[in-house]
Amino acid sequence: MNNTTKGQYELARKMLKGKIDVDEVVLMSGLSKEIVEQLKEEVNPSNTEVELLKNLDNIDLNIGDILFDNLPAEDEELEGFHE
Repeated sequence: MNNTTKGQYELARKMLKGKIDVDEVVLMSGLSKEIVEQLKEEVNPSNTEVELLKNLDNIDLNIGDILFDNLPAEDEELEGFHE
């Protein structure tokens, strides 16, 4: 692998880390689509469990209420602490 090819791979990795589409990386880097897809898997490994849980919330998971500590205080005595 010569310096030009190394530069193309490095460019593709940086673009993929920046969430640029595979097709655009292929056009800009000059690498084949198969190579860019392999690099994408190296840079951003896909985890099927994460993909399944990504769009779920506490209601979908049936884990009950979630407490948020950034809500304003309900007691008048504690309101001074948040201002």
